[in-house]
Amino acid sequence: MTLLIGRYEYALDDKNRLGIPPKYREMLTQEKAKSVFVTSGREGCLYFYLPSQWNQLVTNNMQAFSMPDKEKERAVKRKFFSEAAELELDSAGRILVPQYLKVHAGLKSQVLMQGAGDRAEIWDSRRWQTYEKSKIEPAYRSVSKSIEL
Repeated sequence: MTLLIGRYEYALDDKNRLGIPPKYREMLTQEKAKSVFVTSGREGCLYFYLPSQWNQLVTNNMQAFSMPDKEKERAVKRKFFSEAAELELDSAGRILVPQYLKVHAGLKSQVLMQGAGDRAEIWDSRRWQTYEKSKIEPAYRSVSKSIEL
């Protein structure tokens, strides 16, 4: 399985174009792909998938969307898939972020793209700093007391 790791800082330009980290572009080249998948994520970020990761999610792992409450299941699928976009990289290795996704993630100028294992996440830098202090740091401290990393 391909893992996306690392943290990369970029500026979203005035045309909503966002650079893709060279490591991720190398992975796209290995997959012989020219596009990525981006959709609305949780906690106010965007989820970024390489084609192989997207295909694995939808073909092998649709059970991730399975819930006992079928109305909720349909709602989650509608949100996740209706806001998904297949975005082609331009010659400079950038994607054009659709306006509705930019609004969802509150993307301004400074943007953070970071690996999250089976996907990457795209965050507005300020939103990430707030989230990191309020959620990540306390959770990491708590978990580090009971597991060895």
